Amino acid sequence: MSGYNYFISVLAVLIMLNGQASAKLTQQELVELTDQAGGLFRQANDLAKSEPGRARTLYEQTILRYKRIIEEGHITNAPLYYNIGNAYLLMGDVGRAILNYRRAQRFAGDALELAGNLRKNLQTALEQRRDEVQIKAQKRILQTLFFWHYDFGVKIRLLLGCFAWVLAWALLSVHIWRRRRGRGAVGTAIVGMVVAVCFAVSVAVDVNSDRTNAQGVIVADEVAARQGDGINYPESFVEPLHSGTEFILREKRSKWLRIELTSGDDAWIPAETAEMI
Repeated sequence: MSGYNYFISVLAVLIMLNGQASAKLTQQELVELTDQAGGLFRQANDLAKSEPGRARTLYEQTILRYKRIIEEGHITNAPLYYNIGNAYLLMGDVGRAILNYRRAQRFAGDALELAGNLRKNLQTALEQRRDEVQIKAQKRILQTLFFWHYDFGVKIRLLLGCFAWVLAWALLSVHIWRRRRGRGAVGTAIVGMVVAVCFAVSVAVDVNSDRTNAQGVIVADEVAARQGDGINYPESFVEPLHSGTEFILREKRSKWLRIELTSGDDAWIPAETAEMI
């Protein structure tokens, strides 16, 4: 994975800056866990071809250390989830790789370089999924027209929107101060304001979506989706769903989840076969 040493450094810095008093681990322990995870990951990469079994064990140990940082250190950030996703991807666990890459996307605005690598590695994981769930035509059109809404993280869109807004008012101020009659600056300022509003609406839509539409990923190798919340119900599809398939959670009932796929189809799956982003 390109840039891994860079992200280890970024992660160590973020841990030092974000350590919390309520955490079970000290700042020194957090940094040590980060160093250990980085060393184990590199060892696993070196043994991936010659000793795949040993490499898998090292990847698992890498993941455990990162999870300790999250659970006991009370720290969550993009590099953490990105590195966990990388380890799962190299282990061949596509479902959990996608799950952690999606989690990383929520924080990816912290570093543009990370956002680029994250998109590339996420795409690699998505291409390895067994299920080919079609995206509804309407959503496919929206993804094409509003690519910046789907491709850029929330923080990046927020920063770009703020920049466009400030630039627009700066141009208007200069125009008024110099008392120029030209329409160029005014036109550019209006465009800047429109861009700023578009980014603001984009961020608001995402925030509202996160609150109302919980998203998840199937992590079991395969699961029979059913027409109701029990194994006595008939299966919804001819083939089972597989690891890496993403969904929106529509309802949770006992130990079952009613999910909606990107195609618009809905079904019930056992809760233990999936994890929420």
